[in-house]
Amino acid sequence: MEASFTLWQLICFGVLTTPLAMASFAFVVFIPTFYAVDMGLGLGLVGGVFVAGRLFDVVTDPLIGYLSDETRTRWGPRRPWIVLGAPAFSVSIWLLLAPPEGAGLIYLLIASGMYFLFYTALDVPYSSIGLEISPHVHERSLLASSKAVFQVIGALTVAVIPLVFALPTPAALGLIAQIMIVLCFVGLASFLIFVPGGYRPVTAPRITMPASLKMILASPAYRNLVLTFLIIQSANALSAGLAVLFITHVIGAPELVGAFVGLTLLSSALFLPVWVMISKRFSKIAAWRAAIITCCIILSITPFLGHGDVVGMAVLSVVIGAAFGADAIMPTSMLADIVYAEEKDGKNRLAGLYLAVKNAVSKLAFIVPMGLAFPVLDLVDFNETGSNSETQLFTLTFFYALMPIIFRFIALVVLRRAPQTQELVST
Repeated sequence: MEASFTLWQLICFGVLTTPLAMASFAFVVFIPTFYAVDMGLGLGLVGGVFVAGRLFDVVTDPLIGYLSDETRTRWGPRRPWIVLGAPAFSVSIWLLLAPPEGAGLIYLLIASGMYFLFYTALDVPYSSIGLEISPHVHERSLLASSKAVFQVIGALTVAVIPLVFALPTPAALGLIAQIMIVLCFVGLASFLIFVPGGYRPVTAPRITMPASLKMILASPAYRNLVLTFLIIQSANALSAGLAVLFITHVIGAPELVGAFVGLTLLSSALFLPVWVMISKRFSKIAAWRAAIITCCIILSITPFLGHGDVVGMAVLSVVIGAAFGADAIMPTSMLADIVYAEEKDGKNRLAGLYLAVKNAVSKLAFIVPMGLAFPVLDLVDFNETGSNSETQLFTLTFFYALMPIIFRFIALVVLRRAPQTQELVST
């Protein structure tokens, strides 16, 4: 079947991803330090609040996914959530990024709680539409690619604003919040006006959340996909979470951290057409497998990098970024194939819950650096601000590159048992 989305419609579908990506990037890079240092709450207290927020996400993601699946209105199941979620998300972003002077722990708890809740209320229904809106196998990869491109745009926007405008953190966060809110409503309008609004009618009776969970977990293809995704995201979490330390202490170029991060993000966007082309020529699993193997090969050179190896680090950043792109679009596109195969002939919608469980797994995976690498680095007395011995630097390299290689090899083994999801649907 030929694709039915125009380029303009693909763009309008992805725009709403930009403010969500901006929020995610700002949350990881700026907000914890802002509240801990600028607002004076301390690293331990702020870290505890945000870890609790992530655990809160693990509960609310599946709940909102299930509720959006079971929503039945004349406008479809997802659009009411998006229309209500966008303004609520915008309010929470303003409260979190532009707190009043003297805001303390209670304010942070309320603002961050609203952020976690309303981010999910907007993101899960919106992203679920990308899983079920197209009956075309390869168009699902294009929809996932559109979101991935705007994710990069959002992250880069947040990264460059403090540099371009030379603003202190509080002022920069206020400006970021304003831009984010404007883009949120621009994205909402473009989505509602230009993205096709068709949705599959459901004739099956409503089911409970436990019954829905039982249905999605009964799918061998989904279980295999989620397990592979968990392993890959754990590998990515190690490389991403330790990148700053690796660049600073092994490469010895702390002033280039921003440049390498930007290079990684740009590479993830630029290589998206390559993975889509490979998936169309061979299969989605083949494209994902190629990205995993390529990343393993380039990570294997990291033990040979040392002080001043800027070119080697640049090559590493490009390949890791390219692999990140495949890790973003191929599992999402494969999930869309599974959803299409499961949601037929008036059956219950399950896309929201399918996606929400995958999201929860991803969020849990990014706790890996804190639970695995950081305690060991602390055990060997790794010095974050000073010099380190060869043993300490090798320990850092092991968790930054070698452990992710091990994880990726395990993922390849798991992926060998995965069905070609394209075969689940009519092509």
